Amino acid sequence: MKKQILFPVDFQSSPIHLVDYARFFSHVDKSFTGFFLKDFVKQQKGKGPGTTDGDKSVIQASLEEEAKSLNLDINFIKSQPNGNTLLNQSKFADLVLINPITNDNVNKLAQSFPDHFFEEIGCPIFLSENLLDPYHEILVLFDYDQSGLAALKSFLSFFGKISNTKKVTILTVSPDDAPEIHLEKYLVSYLQKIFADVGIVPMSNRDLSGQLVHFASKLNKPVLIMGRAALNLLKDSQLATQLASHHMSIFYSNV
Repeated sequence: MKKQILFPVDFQSSPIHLVDYARFFSHVDKSFTGFFLKDFVKQQKGKGPGTTDGDKSVIQASLEEEAKSLNLDINFIKSQPNGNTLLNQSKFADLVLINPITNDNVNKLAQSFPDHFFEEIGCPIFLSENLLDPYHEILVLFDYDQSGLAALKSFLSFFGKISNTKKVTILTVSPDDAPEIHLEKYLVSYLQKIFADVGIVPMSNRDLSGQLVHFASKLNKPVLIMGRAALNLLKDSQLATQLASHHMSIFYSNV
């Protein structure tokens, strides 16, 4: 079954090259679904995307033509009155890809995307700076939240096989009881069956987001796999800027 990948068409300041998306997911049987932020962002949120209806038609036609030349499936989500089309579609999708995340736009995500988009989206989100070289190491935040495990399982379904030679570090919050200790041990054992190099680093609950970014900033282009805790990073302008400055990617789920 094809994995459905959603992506914003008018978030980028430069034209999208669908061939880069195709290469990034070359190992996956997939279909792409684009959406225009202009259709879903309320005007009062500020300037927002500057795409006109004429621009939309040109962009859509160009992407459809490129998809045809690459033998890719592509569709577009249209907004409907009195309907939350984008969020409804996300509940049946496998991933939302947002690229590129840079110092210039990382703190403008809330203004660029629909209200509560990052809290309410129904599938995992992958935020990356560069699809041609997205990550060199893998960080897994294990805070005993089911959303974090959902993010990990989704990441493995997309990138597990092609990333099995990369270093994996599990960042664990001190477990409160025996069941959590056993779950942590099972996770380590599970990942060791997939990856050759798996390490574990304990962390405290105090200022977890700050600790995470501080640790990740010492690594070479890590991808942070997280659950709902990712929302704290995206909402904190200082931490979000550090994420972009150190070329980190985030793969998270809030469900």
